[in-house]
Amino acid sequence: MVGTTFRAMRSPQFRRYWLGAFFSFVGSWIQNVAQSWLVYELTRSEFLLGLVGFVQGLPMLFLAPIGGAISDRWNRRTILLITQSLFALSALTLALLTFTGWVRYEFILGLVLLNGLVLSVDLPTRQSLVGHLVPREDLGNGIALNAAAFHTARILGPAIGGLLLEWFGPAPCFLINGLSFSAILLALWTIRLQNSHEKPHATRLWDSLREGVQFVTGRRGLLMLWLNVMVLSAFGLSYLVLLPVFADKVFGIGKAGLGQLYTAAGIGSLMGLLLVARLSGEVPKGWLVLVAANGFAWCVMGFAHAPNAWVAKGLLMLAGMFGVMQLVSTNTALQTSAPDSLRGRVVALHSWAINGPAPFASLLIGQLAQMWGASLAVTVSVSVCAVFGLVLLTVREVRALE
Repeated sequence: MVGTTFRAMRSPQFRRYWLGAFFSFVGSWIQNVAQSWLVYELTRSEFLLGLVGFVQGLPMLFLAPIGGAISDRWNRRTILLITQSLFALSALTLALLTFTGWVRYEFILGLVLLNGLVLSVDLPTRQSLVGHLVPREDLGNGIALNAAAFHTARILGPAIGGLLLEWFGPAPCFLINGLSFSAILLALWTIRLQNSHEKPHATRLWDSLREGVQFVTGRRGLLMLWLNVMVLSAFGLSYLVLLPVFADKVFGIGKAGLGQLYTAAGIGSLMGLLLVARLSGEVPKGWLVLVAANGFAWCVMGFAHAPNAWVAKGLLMLAGMFGVMQLVSTNTALQTSAPDSLRGRVVALHSWAINGPAPFASLLIGQLAQMWGASLAVTVSVSVCAVFGLVLLTVREVRALE
């Protein structure tokens, strides 16, 4: 079982990249906890907290498909060396502003906008890189393990970030994140990509983007999974924006408790990733998505009305597990179906489905919470996911998707 679950680790280049990405992700999650608390502390506004997510995700709405086309045309390793360096510079700048006491809400908005612009190129490039680091027969497993680096860090990072925030304040959290990018930059310097035998066609950028869209829309099963990711992003995952509100107003567990909420969701995500990695090639991806889509919606509704923090953490674990099972199974289905010359654009469409609706979702959930309270806002939003999960059950192409 262990050998099957971690078989992509047989590739030395993938192992080095995985470790570098993992340490970088830990730093990023440490910053996420500190940044969300700092924003809420500066503004005391659920709407302005949601506005941060809106600004950061806005570039993905327009630029993610272009980022995918760039990753198919240029050297992915070089792209990532540039984007990861820019992320490090952004984190160090925020650390300096916070250490000196010059930090303001507007400065944070400017930095998250910069991060969003960089992410629109970085994310599809990083996800499509896996196909160059592992043999094709290990691609599905490698995609799941690559996501596991992010979600394993999602367990450790918030827990560490909550404690550092409690003991030292937000500035050291931002500094640690800036330094953590040295791990992935070092890993990228040491790897050499396998040359693809499939050369991208020398087409105009618009035609190149259209090829990726036509590949997904021409396959009904893949299209429905892609639409499910959009619904999940627009109405399901936005509850994460309000975790500082739940920690402060609903459960009264403070900064350290906020880190524990993130960690609970991260533990569930890791469980889901290991489950997908283990079942890769054995259980149809369509059925994994069907089970996860319906389970996710009801777990998030339960979290929104949990009687105490302990029950909330348990439901967050299940929600994290079901949420990541949908995302990784869809990503795997898209990448294993696409030729290498299209992979960056297909992955970019998946990234767009996750991040494109996110700005408006953050803005909407923040406004709903301001009017109705966090619990009701989350319930109304995630009910759309519950309805779409039932719709997916009726689609034969999804049930038949291997």
